[in-house]
Amino acid sequence: MKLEKSFNPIEGFDFELLNDPDFKEDSVREELILPIIKSIGYSTKKPYKIIRSKALNHPFVSVGSARKKITCIPDYLFEVNEKYAWVLEAKGPNENILSGKHVEQAYSYAIHSEIRVPLFSLCNGKELVLFHISREKPLLHFNMRLLPQYLSSLERLVSPKNVLTADFTLAKDFGLHLKRLGFHKFEHLIFPAVPISFIAQLDNNQFTTGSSTTTEDGDTYAVSLDFGIETLNQLKGKIPDKAIELLLHREAKTRKNLQFTDGNFLVNVDCRVGTELQENQDEIFLPFIVNRFL
Repeated sequence: MKLEKSFNPIEGFDFELLNDPDFKEDSVREELILPIIKSIGYSTKKPYKIIRSKALNHPFVSVGSARKKITCIPDYLFEVNEKYAWVLEAKGPNENILSGKHVEQAYSYAIHSEIRVPLFSLCNGKELVLFHISREKPLLHFNMRLLPQYLSSLERLVSPKNVLTADFTLAKDFGLHLKRLGFHKFEHLIFPAVPISFIAQLDNNQFTTGSSTTTEDGDTYAVSLDFGIETLNQLKGKIPDKAIELLLHREAKTRKNLQFTDGNFLVNVDCRVGTELQENQDEIFLPFIVNRFL
């Protein structure tokens, strides 16, 4: 029996070139990325168009009073039937494309009001990674030497016939959103007039509440706020005293969830983005940690 060889759009490429200091971002772009994106159906013409280095008229993203400049414009923006679909950024072989500033900048560009695409990708010649804006972990991540094994998976997600119809049913979380933007480094983020409609007990004398927020671009995100006993006591005078009394009392096998059925209580919150990702059957989220209720 004869085995059919997997198609490889970069067949013959010498990966030892990635160790050459003269093989930089532009070489990754032309020698590796361009053959791949052409092989999955994109070209310089409509309807499946490659747009190179599209600049932004207003290269900033803002959260409250904090403002972040988008300093890196991805090399490729892909258009399918006159609608932006995804972006891809080339980096040098020694650059980190799984976390840090390059991922933050690519995400900032993807969610910008002038672009608004759900998928963003980075490639440094050694690896390729594809992210969805609402997920912490990559949808796809592989060593470029293994491209023939992963090419069909890449096509399933970003080829012109698939990219606009792929189903990514996951709630948008504000903590993940701010981490992607790089705002998780701020120790104090002030949210005014946060509506408190419930408070639930967590394990280890911790509590949580939640709300939602809508950005200037019209996107709605879920917000989770976690805090301890000392911070709970700062809510005295802001929520009913009886609620705090009930929350401070714990039972061995159950956790209370108090709903304020007579309306929301508006509270100013000083918080920071947490570090521990949480997951349940419905969502993946990154809670904020409340520094204090104001």
